[in-house]
Amino acid sequence: MNILMINKILDMQKEISGKILQLTDLQKEKTAIIVVDMVNGFVHKGQLASPRVIEIIDNLVIINEKTHGYKKIFFLDEHDENSMEFKYYAKHCLKDTSESELILELRGEATTLHKNTTMIHKNSTNGFHAPEFKLWLDQNQEKIENYIIVGCEVDICVSHFATTLKTYFNQNNLSKRIIVASDCVETFDFGTHDGDLMKVISLWEMQTNGIEIVDKII
Repeated sequence: MNILMINKILDMQKEISGKILQLTDLQKEKTAIIVVDMVNGFVHKGQLASPRVIEIIDNLVIINEKTHGYKKIFFLDEHDENSMEFKYYAKHCLKDTSESELILELRGEATTLHKNTTMIHKNSTNGFHAPEFKLWLDQNQEKIENYIIVGCEVDICVSHFATTLKTYFNQNNLSKRIIVASDCVETFDFGTHDGDLMKVISLWEMQTNGIEIVDKII
């Protein structure tokens, strides 16, 4: 990688850095928390598990506890043996296995047992296409103005969902805030897929598409 390209990446990093969001600036009843794919198969075990994702668990626990009672969605990756995704990704998160279960660290009253919490299984990288999410959106989009998105993988599942949600609102001329907290999203290292690089690029790309990127939410 030449110096010019490295400098461009550093410039991208500067553009997405330096913003902190106060949770109290958002109205609770108008804010939803979307937790993407914090399942064992991307965190603790399996071919796609990543130690990088382990590093954001504490931050996710904190934000979920702070948002007790908020509208929440937990997307859980789950596939049958014949999933089309397995043509492009290693076999992962099979239905009825521990890989497709929410990680233990995020189970509890403050995260998954509240009446406002919805668990949605998905069969693609993009949770927007899950039928249960479309039903949830129909029921909540008039009330919810702010969507905070956290989880993994930032350059695949998080990016696909956030960008599709944003373009859906654009198509319908709806003004909604979609917020991604940098310290609460991660991806993996594998071969030429460098986690640090892909995280910067994906966050920058989301920001250029109107998604708010913040360093953290306090």
